[in-house]
Amino acid sequence: MIDTFSRKRFDATDVVIASCLTLLSITACSNDSTTAPTPVLTNITISSGGAQNAVVGSALASPVVAKVTDQSGNPISGIIITFTPSASSGSVSATQVTTDTSGTASVTWTLGTVAGTDSMSVTAGSLSPATVVASASPGAPAALTIVGGNNQSAPIDSTLSTTLQVKVTDQFGNVIPNTVVSWTDDSGGMFSTSSTLTDATGIATVQYTLGPTPGVEDVTASVSVAGAPMSTSFTETGN
Repeated sequence: MIDTFSRKRFDATDVVIASCLTLLSITACSNDSTTAPTPVLTNITISSGGAQNAVVGSALASPVVAKVTDQSGNPISGIIITFTPSASSGSVSATQVTTDTSGTASVTWTLGTVAGTDSMSVTAGSLSPATVVASASPGAPAALTIVGGNNQSAPIDSTLSTTLQVKVTDQFGNVIPNTVVSWTDDSGGMFSTSSTLTDATGIATVQYTLGPTPGVEDVTASVSVAGAPMSTSFTETGN
């Protein structure tokens, strides 16, 4: 039979063992626990929609999508991204968009009215901005104007000293290269070629030889637009 002294000794031992086990458990838990790093906005990139091409004044076919990630490359939601086209580079569907769960935000970009390269800055917080570019092509021919060679006079059957020149532009005044310009007259004169292509400055040039009859000769330059001709006329005089 266990006496009172022995029982008290066993009880004290049990308390010590329990305390030790508790301390060991706390220490183990403390050693096993890990704290996830706090996400830090680290990087912004253009994930899609860059380097597109469209006609001036029109929207790009695909949205421009920007993505933000933390120091571990994980996407971050709830970040405000600002989209800012440069001067003459058009407009966007929204200047500020908040990132979704995939860390992305997107906008539709409508290009400016000047042909060439448009650019846009994309920013988030204090990060260095990402830049996206797009090419704006001239629109359809909208104007055909005389730039040289009009109102000349020379002996009949002679070649005019100045070549005839016209310029083709779109609705915003952008020059249009590689446009076919056709040449005709009403006086039996001759052209160096019946049609010419506009050059990089939108200008088409032809040499004209007057007809055999003295008097005013009408020379017409024309461009086909959606199946219909757009034209302008020169007035030349044979002596």
